[in-house]
Amino acid sequence: MSSDTAAMFNSIAATYDFVNKTGSLGFDGFWRGRIVQLLKSIWAQHVLDIACGTGALSWKIVRQLNIQVTGLDPATKMLQIARKKNTRCSHLTRKPFFIEGYAEELPFEDSSFDAITIAFGIRNFQNRTKALHEAFRVLMPGGHLFILDFATPRNRVWSIIFRIYFWHILPFWGRIVSGNKNAYRYLPRSVTHFPQYEELCAELFEAGFSNVRYYAYTGGVSVLYEGERNR
Repeated sequence: MSSDTAAMFNSIAATYDFVNKTGSLGFDGFWRGRIVQLLKSIWAQHVLDIACGTGALSWKIVRQLNIQVTGLDPATKMLQIARKKNTRCSHLTRKPFFIEGYAEELPFEDSSFDAITIAFGIRNFQNRTKALHEAFRVLMPGGHLFILDFATPRNRVWSIIFRIYFWHILPFWGRIVSGNKNAYRYLPRSVTHFPQYEELCAELFEAGFSNVRYYAYTGGVSVLYEGERNR
């Protein structure tokens, strides 16, 4: 993520969670929940949540699985909001640890995590190839990478609905709530130019991951990719 993109996210940090929830018609929680279920199935114990933003996924993982989570993001104000959520979760025995940093230069030793998650953030990476290699480096042998992001539905009807909503309705709603007219125009553009389905799977293979696969949700609006680092 470039410094300009980080600045853009800082500018919408205060309303980010609200726009996500309302703009996705509540589906954002369901999509993140699919990651949590997969983390549970592999018995993950130490998760790195890259591009964690306001910590929506980080906190969801901790609340539901009670495991160690480290969140990383370059947007300072997004992280400030993530940390403030601590006061609403005082009953938890484990809490996420949030640090500022970039996916292309992860400040961790090799084989530090048994799972890595990236939810709706990989489109913003300045150097996706380098970031994927960094994720592979810090992942333990046998560990899993989960990437959740938007895609253009392959079904013609869903695709038409998606394009109308993403290019017109959501940017209008995001501008009304956040007061930023450019941030939510960036979203549909970033999705359009982002590799999807088999294309992103191919990039994961090239970065060294094996058993790469994807799961499409809500007509293909959201896609969850999974890859493993061989033991």
